[in-house]
Amino acid sequence: MQRTRRPAFTLIELLVVIAIIAILAAILFPVFAQAREKARMTSCLSNMKQIGLSLMMYTQDYDETFPYIRFKADTTYVWRNAIRPYLKSQGVLACPSNPFSHPIAGHPSTANPPKLGDNAEGWQSEPSLTMPISYAMNSCAVTWNGADTASGKKSPPPTMATFVRPADTIIICENQWPTSDVHGPDWMWDICPGLFTHQAGKQANFIFFDGHAKSKKWIATLYPLTENNWQPDQPNPDPNNRKIHGQGLDGSCDYTVPASPGDKAFQSAACLPVYSQ
Repeated sequence: MQRTRRPAFTLIELLVVIAIIAILAAILFPVFAQAREKARMTSCLSNMKQIGLSLMMYTQDYDETFPYIRFKADTTYVWRNAIRPYLKSQGVLACPSNPFSHPIAGHPSTANPPKLGDNAEGWQSEPSLTMPISYAMNSCAVTWNGADTASGKKSPPPTMATFVRPADTIIICENQWPTSDVHGPDWMWDICPGLFTHQAGKQANFIFFDGHAKSKKWIATLYPLTENNWQPDQPNPDPNNRKIHGQGLDGSCDYTVPASPGDKAFQSAACLPVYSQ
């Protein structure tokens, strides 16, 4: 009886197919990961739009006055707590991309950088005893001193009418430290680990004093200095100027900034993850 030989793949053919699949996977997996991160960034931006709206609602209820960054010097009640009644849930204060946005109830943060599970300032005043680490207020525009301190009373929060360019001045940005504030642009070269950058496009999300939110590269919020997004008053129009001015009475947010975006101050090992492509 004559046997019929069944066609089959040779070992070499199988290895070629496996190699092709491996190459395709190596190409596609990073694309899928980037698309997933882009979706998280969009979700984060949506959260910040809701936060911007809640800030506008807060100001309307308080004679167009913005909240303090910290209402208590002990950091138990901060701007996040103040706008919570205007948010549908505390989850809006958590950015899906931020690894520190999933706090453990009652778990304080004792150091910077924080540990996973640590809470942001204000957690003690929440029924859940949690506060995600994701967003912070610009303390070049609003004093970081507590409302119950002498310094805080001398520097009350600004009103909408005090801003000459509310659509160009940052009120909230992304961070990954438990602090309620980002102390102005100096974090961009001095405390880079406190900033958060999405891997998709190396951008972050920002809310401005008119309530709108958008994505930008960190470096684009500072340069050109004549159009920077940090100081609340009109920037110096002199193209050679390197000074930035904050609202604080004590001059705590007045800095001489690096000469350009390519300055070595932005090239430290801590800062490169924030800016590198």
